[in-house]
Amino acid sequence: MKKQLKYTPALVFCIFIFIIPILYLSITDSDYSPLEKRKLSQFPEPTLKSVFNGKFGEDFETYLNDQMPLRTFFVGTNAYYDQLSGRNGMSGIYNGKDDYLLVTPVEDKSTFDNNIRFIGEFIDEIKKPVYVCIVPSAGCIYNDKLPLNHYNYNDEALINKVKDGFSEYDNCTFIDIMSDFKTLSGSEQLYYKTDHHWTSLGAFECYNILGNYMGFTPTKQDQFNIESYSGFYGTNYSKSALWFNRGETLEVWDNKKRADQPVSVVISDGGEVTATDSLFNRNNLDTEDQYTVFLDGNHAMVTINNENAETDRKLLLLRDSYSHCLAPFLVDNYSEIILVDVRYYLNPVSDIVTSQNIDDILLLYSIDSIVNSTDLAGIY
Repeated sequence: MKKQLKYTPALVFCIFIFIIPILYLSITDSDYSPLEKRKLSQFPEPTLKSVFNGKFGEDFETYLNDQMPLRTFFVGTNAYYDQLSGRNGMSGIYNGKDDYLLVTPVEDKSTFDNNIRFIGEFIDEIKKPVYVCIVPSAGCIYNDKLPLNHYNYNDEALINKVKDGFSEYDNCTFIDIMSDFKTLSGSEQLYYKTDHHWTSLGAFECYNILGNYMGFTPTKQDQFNIESYSGFYGTNYSKSALWFNRGETLEVWDNKKRADQPVSVVISDGGEVTATDSLFNRNNLDTEDQYTVFLDGNHAMVTINNENAETDRKLLLLRDSYSHCLAPFLVDNYSEIILVDVRYYLNPVSDIVTSQNIDDILLLYSIDSIVNSTDLAGIY
């Protein structure tokens, strides 16, 4: 029996050597990974140029990794091995307490300084009232949920650097939500556990803070119908590959008067224009990316008109995806809101300010975007 057992590792190795190639050839390639929420690489087309410059080899290796048989099992097993071996955060996600999956800290870099300069040039050029708000990371706000071993979050220092960078502009008001969010975090879930975004409640609390600075009266919480949808798994879940972590609830806050006072929503993207009368695309709740229920996800420009708003003022909202669930709150306070995502919008943003007679401008970005984005160079 002992003689037979000593050959077991060699037998397992041989099985993998012969079985895995057979599975590669027999299993149809997948286009998309639902758990990882991303497209998978397809077999690269070889050319003389790509073969000799090494590009084909690189693409073929990526293809083999993406199309590996039993990929989900192996990716998940590796993620849990990292946890057990003390390498929590290897995927850029900490497995924290109470099922929180938290993005690891961002680091100061040259792109951050450049982004402060680009935004400063925009503020100086347009001369309109500008409000700047940077959303701290969930790991900074919920530091009691972090694992025992983790890097320190320097969100506060980074946000203060942004604040100091814009202090010279008379038309700019910096809105710091850090202290309020830390206080509220003791009793409220401001961020998703499986996703990097804030929850609808978190967006609502920010909306209340914005009202104090921007001069509007926030709509009360009891004026919203709150719809709850279970089984939400966000991007942190997908990146971590910790498949045994539980899903959570996604909430849609819809103003009770919206049935009688609908709004107009026009989405412009790549020359295509789509019009609707709803701030929420509930069909997307049946897709892998449920967060796109808010304004249908990422688009170059979204224009929202509300003829029943409390004022006739117009707002330009320069933003990342955090504003998808924030804008439906601001609709009550502005007759028109134009949301622009400079990752996809290729024209000068300053032209919108002039042509659309914008009254207020809100720049709202997550700490990750303001530090790492390479697209803010086109903000003006």
